[in-house]
Amino acid sequence: MHKSFSFGSVVKRALCTVLSAGIITACAVTGYADDSRLTGDVDNDGQLTSNDALMILRHSVNLTKLEGESLACADVDNDGEITSNDAVLVLLAYVGSVEPKLNFPTEYTACCGDRLDLKATMEPADAFSDVTFEYLVGMQKSDDGIKDSDGEAYNVLDITNTGRIKAFHPGTATIKVVASNGMRAVCTVTVKDMVTVKTISSGDKSLKITTHMMTNNDCYNETDDFEKYDGVVVHSTATPGVMASTWYNAWNHPNTDAAVHSFLDNNGVYNYLPLDQTAWHAGQPANKTYLDFEICEPSGFYYSGNTVTGYNAAAQTPYFNAIWDNATLYTAYFCQLYGMTADQVISHGEAGRSGIGTAHGDPDHWFVFHNKDMDDFRADVAKILKQGVTETERTIVSSGMAASGSTEEIDESAFDGIFAVWDDSDWR
Repeated sequence: MHKSFSFGSVVKRALCTVLSAGIITACAVTGYADDSRLTGDVDNDGQLTSNDALMILRHSVNLTKLEGESLACADVDNDGEITSNDAVLVLLAYVGSVEPKLNFPTEYTACCGDRLDLKATMEPADAFSDVTFEYLVGMQKSDDGIKDSDGEAYNVLDITNTGRIKAFHPGTATIKVVASNGMRAVCTVTVKDMVTVKTISSGDKSLKITTHMMTNNDCYNETDDFEKYDGVVVHSTATPGVMASTWYNAWNHPNTDAAVHSFLDNNGVYNYLPLDQTAWHAGQPANKTYLDFEICEPSGFYYSGNTVTGYNAAAQTPYFNAIWDNATLYTAYFCQLYGMTADQVISHGEAGRSGIGTAHGDPDHWFVFHNKDMDDFRADVAKILKQGVTETERTIVSSGMAASGSTEEIDESAFDGIFAVWDDSDWR
């Protein structure tokens, strides 16, 4: 039985041998006797390439057989034999007798909440066919003073052995990449707490998305990334008059048993959790597979238990129309981003009735005042999906908490309503 082998590994072993023997020189590959063919050009294409090296190597291990002029010009070192050394000499001539190069960024800056892939490449790419990379982390702890349940500072980032990075807290971490040929390089990743803005559009509709991670919220620090996306759950807050920017200060602290990906109002969206990460928004099992966002309800009415009191639909129509346009566009953006259809969009009320979420009634209870329901919502999402959604590159607005969230004084009692209305405080 023949043993399997890798061309790259054989060439590397041979390369080490000939380098240590000191027999590779700049003039190792010369013209053939009658100058009609380059020494080593066994495929007779007029140039030395990795294909010539491969053909010579395969001949040297009896996998194929070179004949005639091809055989004659394969003996590059002129020792009377066709060996892996001849293949190495051709390969070195092909790459210009330059040592392979490992390309890896020396530094990178990420925002809290980012998911990204650090890339490492070899030059030339086909010099070693079995190059692999192992990412190692010299992890530093965050410098924002946030502690986990054991009293330890949270990690700046996590990284997989494929280079997939999850950026969590401000600080720096050193990433080392090691190639299978022994070459290695280092990148310093700096994670910053930054506020970013981008715009999504479809037709004549556009929506500004401001992103600032709730890095103090337990959900941000304790939950995992999605393994699959089953759909989108649409919520409304049942907290009249509390707009999207205000929720950052309200929920960005430990011991908050709720966290959603985004809040939406008539002015735009504030995104507070990574879209790759599960949230605490509808209960189980919906939390594990559904994206979500909360629509902020306007002021001018109140709840008596779970009954809406004093709502003037005519007066609230301009606000409602604005959030309807924003919400359907944002939902279509989710669907396009993760390959979902409008049929996969449900309300929290529908999630509860189907048994995959807690028994809330939003936002159906509010939509009905404006003669709308979730079927209307899904139909408008489907129309937007047919047009397609575009997005601009994100722009960094600033660093730190100063640029995100409302600076107004917050009446914490206002947030009790979001739990009391539905008589359910367990969103996990």
